[in-house]
Amino acid sequence: MHMQRRGLYAILLIGILAGSVIPAGAVQTAPAPGEHTTSIGCNTTGDLPAWADGMFNGTISRAGEVTGDVTGYVKLGRTSQRGFFSGTWNTETGQGRARGFFYGMLLVGQITISGGSLSVPLLGILQSDASRFSVRLLSPPGRQLQVSGVRHASFLPKPDGPYDIGTTTMHLVDRDREERFTDDPADSREIMLQFWYPAANSNDDRAAYMDPETFDWLKHESPIPLFWIPDGGYTSAMPHAVRNAPPVPGETFPVLLFSHGYDGVREIYTSLVEELVSHGYIVAAVQHPYVAGVTVFPDGRVVEHQPAPADPGEAEAYFEMAFDSVTGDIDFVLDCLPGMDIPLQASFDLDRVGIYGHSFGGGASAAACNRDDRVLAGAALDGYFYSDVVENGSKKPFLSLLADGHFERDASLQQMWNRTQSDIYMATAAGAAHYSYTDVGLLLTHVAPLIPRHAVGFGSIEPRRLIEIANAYTLAFFDAYLKEQPLDALLNLAGQYPEVTFDYK
Repeated sequence: MHMQRRGLYAILLIGILAGSVIPAGAVQTAPAPGEHTTSIGCNTTGDLPAWADGMFNGTISRAGEVTGDVTGYVKLGRTSQRGFFSGTWNTETGQGRARGFFYGMLLVGQITISGGSLSVPLLGILQSDASRFSVRLLSPPGRQLQVSGVRHASFLPKPDGPYDIGTTTMHLVDRDREERFTDDPADSREIMLQFWYPAANSNDDRAAYMDPETFDWLKHESPIPLFWIPDGGYTSAMPHAVRNAPPVPGETFPVLLFSHGYDGVREIYTSLVEELVSHGYIVAAVQHPYVAGVTVFPDGRVVEHQPAPADPGEAEAYFEMAFDSVTGDIDFVLDCLPGMDIPLQASFDLDRVGIYGHSFGGGASAAACNRDDRVLAGAALDGYFYSDVVENGSKKPFLSLLADGHFERDASLQQMWNRTQSDIYMATAAGAAHYSYTDVGLLLTHVAPLIPRHAVGFGSIEPRRLIEIANAYTLAFFDAYLKEQPLDALLNLAGQYPEVTFDYK
């Protein structure tokens, strides 16, 4: 009895340290004995359970000889080195389930043998990196078993489209445009541009989520500083894109520009980009220096956000300049796309161009729709709108995804809606806040699970659900207007998401 209690306490302790809760329904049905055919290659195309952050598979070996296989799912804790697992094992002599926790190099749990009530403790020494794992089992004793394989887990939701994803960055200088945020008239406007694109299957390592300078901004200087995030916590976000992966050969794809929010950075919208790319879009995300929270150039220069002056009159002039700079960046990228000397350029379908953005970038997206005939449709994630768009409405099909209550308190948005003559759509998710339309709520779920999200500006809606909603509406909208797919897919989404209030005209 005392031994059982100690075992239970050990498992509970590991669970607390891992920052994970055993998810309901996190049990798999074991395969028939002897059907172990798993090879070393993670099946990332299957559907994940709602509770899981990723999956794993591998082989069981004894004295160097493969005797079976394992497969299952992972729920991460505060980092990718701690969390919960649930899976099945299968050998020629039996099969069953395995579940438990991992914390650094320690793995603790239990093995259940199918067809009986026997459960035995599981204890192992774990070695892992971003994509591979190896466990030397200490218990059950005397078996000398080794389990090794691959895993694919992330704080960010797994895209469910048919395409793998690549990403690459570019540094662009607009020699024809003076940098208005500096005092030197010789300074030209510079931007960073990140592409995400459908990629040929690649086994290379996935791209990093962000660089240390950007994480330092997120932790200490962002509009909602997240100082409680552990150092290096961003490394567990693990985007699903492979850096500089070769593009899908022989195909072209519609191009979507993306513009981040005021005092934001492109990286915190990764989950709102990768899903669209997995369904056959190229996304070009513009980083707007001085308007962005921080911009890191390839030569190591770090450009910090330049905030608005406190004086109301000066602040108004500042925001006009900032908006002109952002929309000018978008114009510049549109001008550059046809002549870019990169392999990816052959994949651009520049007859099908759209744009979307968050907050300030959502307003810039609407402005691009009105000022540039190359842009066919646009969308805003809780956008704020200015100038011509407010006065005349959108001249192109436009989708607004809103925070709860935004429409009711924003007279400019109401005027834009009323004056738009083209197709316009509005979706409001109950419990969504302005910053819900970023990855940050997803990170908080892991790194600060005890802090109420609504108390720090991220709304009451579950972050993965909000990202799923935003991606579903954005994808269906651009599919309709850039790929000429049936509009019914967009109009019927309300049946799948009852928490969304949807309107159009």
